[in-house]
Amino acid sequence: MKKIDYPNTAIYINKSFVNFFDCVDNIKKDTVFYFVDENILGLYKSLFNNFHNIISIPSGEETKSIDYINNIIKKLIELGANRKTFIIGVGGGVTCDVAGFVASIFMRGVNFGFVPTTLLAMTDASFGGKNGINFNNIKNVLGVINEPDFVFIDYSFLKTLTHQEYLNGFAEIIKHACISSSDLFYDLEKNADNYFKIIENPGYSNFNKLHNMLCDSIKIKLDIVSSDRYENGKRKSLNYGHTFGHAIEAEYGIPHGSAISLGIVFSNILSNKLGFLNEDRLIRVNNLLEKYNLPVDVSMYEKKYLIKWIERDKKSSDKNIDFVLLKDIGISFVKPLSIQKIIDG
Repeated sequence: MKKIDYPNTAIYINKSFVNFFDCVDNIKKDTVFYFVDENILGLYKSLFNNFHNIISIPSGEETKSIDYINNIIKKLIELGANRKTFIIGVGGGVTCDVAGFVASIFMRGVNFGFVPTTLLAMTDASFGGKNGINFNNIKNVLGVINEPDFVFIDYSFLKTLTHQEYLNGFAEIIKHACISSSDLFYDLEKNADNYFKIIENPGYSNFNKLHNMLCDSIKIKLDIVSSDRYENGKRKSLNYGHTFGHAIEAEYGIPHGSAISLGIVFSNILSNKLGFLNEDRLIRVNNLLEKYNLPVDVSMYEKKYLIKWIERDKKSSDKNIDFVLLKDIGISFVKPLSIQKIIDG
């Protein structure tokens, strides 16, 4: 097991969920309410036999709604939750978002932690304190910044992950490499075949082969967040690929990882047209995305259909938006651009 030092969150990596309370030993079991992804409950039912106060969380973005949050809070009250309640979210990004958001507003805030079960949640969604829900199909427009007490990562949950969920995770890992680490980018290039074998055969894989890469990706996210918790500067770089990515996801209904991959391509094309990123680097990023079976052909995604979503982006102000561009692999920066310039580019 590895424990990463971080000021606001205890982070345990590669530890069995069976031994959860041996590590996280400062929580009274009778105060815990578990928000568990419905798929995890179905696949790992025996793990939760001795747990009480379990609330099943449906998968999918539609769960991240005001109506569903209201229903969960009603359940908490009916089950006797109070100011001493500790909420633990067990699942992917949706479950972590819902658990963190509810914990942050229930009784003016109760303690919470995450047990992420997807690659995306293990490397990105469970860290940084952003707990958001959607409104009128606009992603994460309602939310709080409130970091969990702990993140507990058990690789064995990855054995039952779908192919698409792996791609969702690798899209965000590649994002971290592009904005902040040429070393991680090179590792992803060099070991693409080995990593992809794990994606293709997760039930028979040794996930320790992913360990160093995952730790590097997590540390990038933590370093950025710790220097800019409330997203006034450097943290905005984590939105790389997401301006177009979220718009494509909303307009065309494609999976998150695929949408972010296409958003990265759009961002790099604009970086190149503005004279910041050379053609060789653009091609190198595209090649890496393709190695992980992520899409790079943006020709079928018309910008005129994406404008309405980009205008609603949380990073927009008047007719401008803080857009993340690349100068090189591992070097990113944020530049205010007019929405029209982004679309024209």
